[in-house]
Amino acid sequence: MKRPAVHVDNVSKHFFLGQSHESLGDLLAGGFRRLMGRGGRGKQRELFTALENVSLDLEPGEAVGIIGPNGAGKSTMLKLLAGILRPNEGSITVHGRLAALIEVGAGFHGDLTGRENIFLNGAILGMSRGEIQSKLDAIVAFAGLDRFLDTPVKRYSSGMYARLGFSIAAHVNPDVLLIDEVLSVGDAVFRLRCLERMRDLVRAGTTLVFVTHNLDQMHAICPRAMVLDCGRSVFMGKAHDAVRCYMDAMSRSYAIRPTDLESSDEASPSCVSLTRFELLNEAGDEVVWITPQEPVRAAVSFRCERAIANLIIEMNMRASVHENVLSFNSGRDGKRFSVEAGEHSLLLTLPNIPLAGGQFFWNVRMWDADSGEALLDTPFQRPLAIDDGGRASGIVTIDREWVLGAASENVETSKRQNVETGYSSLFTNDSSLCVD
Repeated sequence: MKRPAVHVDNVSKHFFLGQSHESLGDLLAGGFRRLMGRGGRGKQRELFTALENVSLDLEPGEAVGIIGPNGAGKSTMLKLLAGILRPNEGSITVHGRLAALIEVGAGFHGDLTGRENIFLNGAILGMSRGEIQSKLDAIVAFAGLDRFLDTPVKRYSSGMYARLGFSIAAHVNPDVLLIDEVLSVGDAVFRLRCLERMRDLVRAGTTLVFVTHNLDQMHAICPRAMVLDCGRSVFMGKAHDAVRCYMDAMSRSYAIRPTDLESSDEASPSCVSLTRFELLNEAGDEVVWITPQEPVRAAVSFRCERAIANLIIEMNMRASVHENVLSFNSGRDGKRFSVEAGEHSLLLTLPNIPLAGGQFFWNVRMWDADSGEALLDTPFQRPLAIDDGGRASGIVTIDREWVLGAASENVETSKRQNVETGYSSLFTNDSSLCVD
């Protein structure tokens, strides 16, 4: 029977909240605080469980993602796998050479140059001087830091640190490679190169553990994933199912949050105030994630202090740092609403949102069409994640079909389908907007 590359057996890790003495510096600082009368010798420290009874087996050449909300225990898990921390209960066994990229600049000495740090890190990771020398050009070329190779790394940016650290770890040819969210500081082109390098390593037999909040990156490289929540493993299986488990948990967490619309600055000082904004699935449940094929309804409740004869309502969706991706304006759709003073509800129904995966945010705007007065303009803070299952076809994701056959056969089939279906469906408007 083939032994696993990584074996994690019922591992738990506990920390004490408050002061800790894990180094000589901590001990000296603690002694000084006690001398100054600020010590906590008699104080009872609270025990915090970062991981509880987590088990995991990884086969050689397997890529597994670890996802979960902030504070779920992901980084603690990686540090345990790397041997930086030791478990309080359970055991961890890693077979073969291990390389880890857990924190920006971890293992680097700021006063040493990039070249010197390559040799230092390589030696720490178990490479001989001759092996490092033979791979030096490849490491430098991948990192793209030729001009800065003999510059002390304390002058490097965080992105340069990440590029050099990943390049060293990826060229060790490790049996097990641990990667944390550190890749998020690199530019887009370098992140793509990192993903391709990780694929090459996995194809060559390296076991990869990838901790990330970027679900698209995880989808692209990891067939399996673990979901951690509050220190516990709540799911282990196919990556797509793991994403659903993670998103469902986030949806429940968001749905049960106490609403603060009435007390926040989101309430307009004018005659209109927003009291509710939810995104609902077909079953009527509030969600913070959907697939591109799913219908979604935006449910809005608002209060008017006076009657408005011609009210225009707009909803916008944008990526966190970009301009609007979608904008739905009732006025442009030929709909202006006459509302009386009091409570009202609005429902915008969309058959689908065929965008590539990512995190998006919604807002609501309202105008008095007669006076041109802006009555409401909320922040972009209502989240909606779209999970395209790794099938993005650019900015949007489009259903498609691949057919292999003789060229003449496919051309005739295409002509016949065009005649049968026509083009009218391309111009239909399936969204609907109604207000009560």
